[in-house]
Amino acid sequence: MKRVKYLLLRVAVIALFCAAPLSAFSAELVTLRALASSSGLFPYVVAIARALSSYYPKYVINVAESRGNVDNTLQIRSGEARLANSISQTDSESYFGVGANFKDKPFHDFRILWYYQRSLLQIAVAQDSGITTLSELNGRLFSAGGTGTSASALIHEIFEVLDIHPHYFESDQFEALNAYVENQIDGVVKIGPVPDGYITYINASRPARILSLSQSEMEKILKAIPGVRLSFLPTNVYKGIEQDDETSCLVTYHGIQSDMSFSQEDGYRFFKAMWEDGKEIWQHAYPVGKDNDIPRITLEAALTPLHAGTVQYLEEHGFYVPKELIPEEYVPVR
Repeated sequence: MKRVKYLLLRVAVIALFCAAPLSAFSAELVTLRALASSSGLFPYVVAIARALSSYYPKYVINVAESRGNVDNTLQIRSGEARLANSISQTDSESYFGVGANFKDKPFHDFRILWYYQRSLLQIAVAQDSGITTLSELNGRLFSAGGTGTSASALIHEIFEVLDIHPHYFESDQFEALNAYVENQIDGVVKIGPVPDGYITYINASRPARILSLSQSEMEKILKAIPGVRLSFLPTNVYKGIEQDDETSCLVTYHGIQSDMSFSQEDGYRFFKAMWEDGKEIWQHAYPVGKDNDIPRITLEAALTPLHAGTVQYLEEHGFYVPKELIPEEYVPVR
């Protein structure tokens, strides 16, 4: 009798497996390269991986910490990564083959799934340094951001355009923070949403000032560097931090990029999982951006082709997608 029951149980289990959808057993594992786990954006990327895996189970997506968006883009270019966090300025430079990292090496085999966060470039200096303008950073010890990060690459490019030459303190962001607090350097850089915890922390240990761009500096930068926009730091967003009444700064956009291996349907289902089905997942994990209008941010930020599935989703929902953002592989769906 026991043997009969055992055989019946085996038959039932086999039948259950045969009846289950094939996708439940053939999900493809994909790694999404994020940022450093210390980044304020890291929880968003982790939550997005969960949302995509939950609502598009063709793929199981895990998250890997990375050294930053430049490294992520290099991994996409080399074929070592399929999905990665990105930043608009680096995306544009990679696509068009400009900037220090990609000069004369344009690369078109990637697509933008979406942009999710406006990130202000904040240049903070110690109040006790006496520095009040960017030009006064000439010859001063200064961290441009974590070595190899998009922030560092952008600051180096900006300062070359403006003919400003600090003594750069090369390190990761944590080491730069300690150097600032211990009076070894006069300033640091942080790209991110505001208020930014990194800026708040340095100010608590050594009062800071956020530098503003002059009109002429803004004009030179916007003419020379694609992928950045002009923005303004809200007044009194940081308690105890000095800033001008109208602090001009640059804004870039964080997003998710992919290689060319994902179909139009994949991209469409990814966007839907992010913006509809799994929206509450990332809103809960990333409250600072819970009200971000991701379709509009995507169209505002993009300078390179969007994923075909993203274009399909946006057009189906009434958005106008400029011709230059529509990839050649896109197939309109009627």
